[in-house]
Amino acid sequence: MPFKARQLAGTALVVSLLIQMQIAVNGYASRRTKIAFSSTLDGRNLDIYVMDSDGRNQRRLTVNPSVDRYPAWSPDGKKIVFVSNRNNVNKDHKQIWVIDADGKNPIRLTDGLVDANPDWSPDGKKIVYDTFDVPKDHNLAPGGITVMDADGNNKRLVKNARGVHPTWSPDGKRIAFSSGKNPGDDAQIYVMDVDGRNRKRLTRDFTHKRLPSWSHDGKRIAYAGDNVIWVVDSDGKNPRRLTEEHVMEEHPTWSPDSESIAFISYGRDPGIVGIYTVDVTNGAVDALPRDPYATTYDPDWLYPGGLSVSPEGSQITIWGRLKKVVSGLR
Repeated sequence: MPFKARQLAGTALVVSLLIQMQIAVNGYASRRTKIAFSSTLDGRNLDIYVMDSDGRNQRRLTVNPSVDRYPAWSPDGKKIVFVSNRNNVNKDHKQIWVIDADGKNPIRLTDGLVDANPDWSPDGKKIVYDTFDVPKDHNLAPGGITVMDADGNNKRLVKNARGVHPTWSPDGKRIAFSSGKNPGDDAQIYVMDVDGRNRKRLTRDFTHKRLPSWSHDGKRIAYAGDNVIWVVDSDGKNPRRLTEEHVMEEHPTWSPDSESIAFISYGRDPGIVGIYTVDVTNGAVDALPRDPYATTYDPDWLYPGGLSVSPEGSQITIWGRLKKVVSGLR
């Protein structure tokens, strides 16, 4: 066989093998994608559960007479941080806790009066959350955004960051959150640097906006407003409503491929609070399996190790390796 023919045959073999590897990786990522959520499935109080992204294989992680809510996966999928009043079951006090992904080893990370809405940094080393236990001399209304190490040490209140519902950008450089310019104002969506600098307002109207969530490619932010789910470019451009106006819907969380969003709805099925997904491109809504006698809240979609997509330039994909190999065979 001439050299050129052998070279082309070798290139074809490499392409075929790498494409099969890419298909296998994508299939593996899809199979192991999970959603954490809180629900009353097995009792009257809310506990933390996980399920497959299609709603199957629901499994309870916490078993406690307290209220456990707002789960968030660690980037490596090994831990889940959440909010619980288990340290003060008969009071309104809430703290941040963390458990292993199998529900074992619960550890309390904070001791404030009301600490809520935790989210992990992309490297898994830190957790951001909002706290109402703000020092009097800090000149902040309740709703101070705080960053701590993943083990609960080195808590730091972010300067000039009065707000709630903080969420870390995929590149680890910014935090999106909900805040009013003044106490009592309708909240809008903002972004800022992790140290509180370069604060920028993304939404501008007179209705309450909350619960921002970054897409995993870092290009868009979903949020709840006017009782529906919206999405806006991460620079504040092109706000777009995704869901209908006649029901109450909130707590969006992006799929790993940034093509759909899971959220909770209070009105699509009368009397049932359940989890749905919406296609970001065409707005098609699907319901995940639900128990008509249970309430379900706070979905958080596991981003499985960056196998689907990643912020531009942050990771070498199999397709990128394929192009390098093919280039080297020319």
